[in-house]
Amino acid sequence: MEKKIFLKREEIKVGVGSTAKVTTVEDYFQVSETDEDQVALQLLDFSGQPIGTPSVISKEDLKGYTYCPDYLKNRKSPREVLLEDHIKTGDRHFEKREFYSAEHEYDKVLDIDRDHLRANLGKGKTLFASGRKEEGKKIFEKLSGMEALFEKENKHTFNEFGIELRKKGMVDAAISNYLKAVSIDPNDEVLYYNLGRAYYEKGEYDKPDEVLNSALKIKSDIKEAQDFLSMISSAKSAG
Repeated sequence: MEKKIFLKREEIKVGVGSTAKVTTVEDYFQVSETDEDQVALQLLDFSGQPIGTPSVISKEDLKGYTYCPDYLKNRKSPREVLLEDHIKTGDRHFEKREFYSAEHEYDKVLDIDRDHLRANLGKGKTLFASGRKEEGKKIFEKLSGMEALFEKENKHTFNEFGIELRKKGMVDAAISNYLKAVSIDPNDEVLYYNLGRAYYEKGEYDKPDEVLNSALKIKSDIKEAQDFLSMISSAKSAG
């Protein structure tokens, strides 16, 4: 029996007197036919899982609900929600320089999925920041070999990874990362810009011009790329 998702939107009054406010409450339901005239509704929780006991209403009453055909496509599984929560908590600890707590959160994710990209990147950054550079380097080397990192939908992750490699002095690895990323998504101007920076920091001063101009061909108003090219040109003239 096909199950569909419907939204019930209701306005309710909260509070009393002058402080009373009207707020909109949205609930999603899994709906399935029971017979020609009725359907069964079951409330969904925040992760899209049915909870509670189903109730039965008429198809006529269902007209007060909104059909949501794309609901399931956009929902994350409970496992994804759990892992994302640990990642966000780990990131917050990292920003506060609470490295032990950050590593603990990333490890919770890696215990479930040892190849999780964000957790590996977060732990690698944490290890470097806490002075455990050799351990952090091993994780970055592991990331470099993970093909899933370079899938197009992960472009923000491999871009961040390349930045971290460069910051940690692993410039050759950063260049290799960006070259592979560009081959997968040759229309991302940010990748070219970061590749140019990595070449410059390595001391290969002839290569940044080419890749920075590639960035500007994609998006002509990148001020950072324009300024970088001017700086390189001035340095060459002075030399």
